[in-house]
Amino acid sequence: MPEPSVRPEDREAGHEAAAGSSLAPGPLLVAVQGRAAAALAAAPPLAEGLRSRFAPREIEVFIADVGPEGVAIVPWEDAGPGPEGRSPPLTPPPASQGAVAGSASPLGPLLRLGAARGAAGMAIVAAEAHDPSIDWLDLLLSPVVEGGYDLVCPAYRRNRTAGAINSGIVAPLVRTLWGLALRQPLGTEMAISGSLALRLLEDDDWRRRPAEAGSDAWLLAKALGGEARVAQAWLGAWPRPAGEPEELSQTLARALGLVFTEMERSADRWQRMGGGLRPLASFGSGGFEPGGEELDPGRLHAAFSLGLRELEPIWSLVLPPATLLALQRAERGAARGFDPGLWARIVYDFAVAHMARTVERRQLLRSLTPLYLGWLAGLARSAATLDDPGFEAQLEAVAAAFERERRYLIGRWRWPDDFNP
Repeated sequence: MPEPSVRPEDREAGHEAAAGSSLAPGPLLVAVQGRAAAALAAAPPLAEGLRSRFAPREIEVFIADVGPEGVAIVPWEDAGPGPEGRSPPLTPPPASQGAVAGSASPLGPLLRLGAARGAAGMAIVAAEAHDPSIDWLDLLLSPVVEGGYDLVCPAYRRNRTAGAINSGIVAPLVRTLWGLALRQPLGTEMAISGSLALRLLEDDDWRRRPAEAGSDAWLLAKALGGEARVAQAWLGAWPRPAGEPEELSQTLARALGLVFTEMERSADRWQRMGGGLRPLASFGSGGFEPGGEELDPGRLHAAFSLGLRELEPIWSLVLPPATLLALQRAERGAARGFDPGLWARIVYDFAVAHMARTVERRQLLRSLTPLYLGWLAGLARSAATLDDPGFEAQLEAVAAAFERERRYLIGRWRWPDDFNP
């Protein structure tokens, strides 16, 4: 098993998890999720690599398939067109996209099959090509199979401003709620232990909330709010999904809809947690990819300014007057960007409005887009002027601001009617 890279204050806890573990018996089940053609092409070399690395353990590789009753998993050998002209599987959302809803995820079928087979571990991996310079399968799976961890979440090397919904909203929020500094909380690739699978299957949400149970955000809330041993693995460059990228407002609505829903469902748990960082073992080497799209801060700020004029009637139902005044100052001082504390409070106000249904939920989340672009304009300026350590410090400042504003979040959450626009 690769050695985890941990901060000095985390080292004792990370080693304790590994020291108390043994090689778990049972097979290893892996579901490939993504475009059907890519998944069918990826499955044979994936199976070969797994059998080589984890021999003599039994290995089973499946393709995520969309059937009449939702997502299922099909043995890869049976998934392609056969002599009778059997159709290939339909395509669920790509795992590398992240923020996959429970109704579109193969997690439930994979957990049930893993429990029936007595699996040592299970994983969902993206069909897209992975970084050939990284032994990503070992990094993702061996901490579960050999190291005693219950959940391994992915992290990817991306260019600085890519994935900013994760780095600027979801990661700081998860860190504040649950105390773990995961770099890419909504990365759908994951590895899960057999013991965690059994605990997840006992959850009543599979019956009460079948459309939501099994999403990325649902899994995180259950694992991080419980006793699961969690790690993250740096899997190299991000396996980019094929096709045209989704419109930004749709991505925000999809991702934050999942996160805010689970935030509401688990409010009693995260409010009882005392805040502060918990130990997190990290496998592999992190960092940024060079190059990438150069964002135009001026255009981003102009989109924010337009939103300030056109969406103020909606924002005034969500944001306190002091925040609206701060946004007007930020609009005039474009070069300074958003103060990290202001950005954290805005995200928290939208989470509260989502919980309280102050505005129709999809309209609410889409209306966050110009505010996000205003914040992103400042991040783009930082990306153009800072080296990698300096930019990393910028992201840390955002996360630290979310933590500092935790009391603001709890107060607004418990007494949302105290702000009456």
